[in-house]
Amino acid sequence: MTKSFLDFCIASLGFWAFGYALMFGGGAAAGIIGLEGFFLANFADGDLVGWFFQMVFAGTAATIIAGAMAERTKINAYFAYSFIVGALVYPIYGHWAWSDFGWLAGMGFADYAGSGVVHMIGGFLALAGAMVVGPRKGWEQGIIIRGHNVPYVVIGTFILFFGWFGFNINSATLGLNAVNTLLAGSAGATAAIYVTLLMTGKADIEMAANGALAGLVGITAGCAYVDPWAAVVIGLIAGIIMIFGVRFVKNILKADDPVGAVTVHGICGAWGLLAVGIFASGHNDVTGLVVGNAAQLLPQIVGILAAIVWGFGGGYILFKILDLTMGLRVDEQEEEEGLDEHEHGTVAYPEMN
Repeated sequence: MTKSFLDFCIASLGFWAFGYALMFGGGAAAGIIGLEGFFLANFADGDLVGWFFQMVFAGTAATIIAGAMAERTKINAYFAYSFIVGALVYPIYGHWAWSDFGWLAGMGFADYAGSGVVHMIGGFLALAGAMVVGPRKGWEQGIIIRGHNVPYVVIGTFILFFGWFGFNINSATLGLNAVNTLLAGSAGATAAIYVTLLMTGKADIEMAANGALAGLVGITAGCAYVDPWAAVVIGLIAGIIMIFGVRFVKNILKADDPVGAVTVHGICGAWGLLAVGIFASGHNDVTGLVVGNAAQLLPQIVGILAAIVWGFGGGYILFKILDLTMGLRVDEQEEEEGLDEHEHGTVAYPEMN
């Protein structure tokens, strides 16, 4: 929780100093990267509202990484990459997609609230980080390392679900955005728990929680572009993708992702971008395959590929540099005894120590 709290704070500082200028500034390199307005210089009051909203997105992208690298990452390295994500990694892809000058935006790429800009970038950064830092002790030997408090998972999902309305509702189509967000999240949870029940005979609440988040990530790109029936379909498919995606990341990619961040945010984010090209029905002037515009699929696919290359490729280089310069991973004794006392000088539950 310390990392999730502080990475948001640190990423916000990076976004203030450099990120917003790189994302929305002009200059000679506009289209690839902004070069004007560092430290919010020369931005009007109206722009500051935009900065505040985008700062939350930047902090979210940084926070996604925390879960995938949990229980074995040094706090100083964590702070370093949180700043870099807010200052550089998130804003550059954001410039491509959301700036008036961006090359993806110029192609007609549509990502209303960040399935790609926020979630794919965060998710594939998380994959790179998990691969570079390596798995937790015992994970490769098949030792099951369970989360310590399932009720907190459910409470956190409630909070996230509610907060997602603020994430997605920001246009003249407020009602449509809200309805689509609710339906997709609900469909994702329903699909995940029913498929898990069929596969294991157990109604796994943790899978339902991740299914809800998968549905929410999936609709984030298209919440302002699709009809409600399509939001249900998008959420259902996202919930199913989440179940099999977690297995893919673990068994094929061999990445230890304790919370399923790579699948929920990275893979389901890609599905959300693709879904715009399929299901957009004309709301906010974006149309997709269902109304005869197959051409929208091209910029969506290009945006997906760009997010993978920038998020995973750039992230892998970033984490390798951090690993070589300051080290990413705590030593074996610290990992075995737990990071609370070694990294923070305190423990979450002193009565149990």
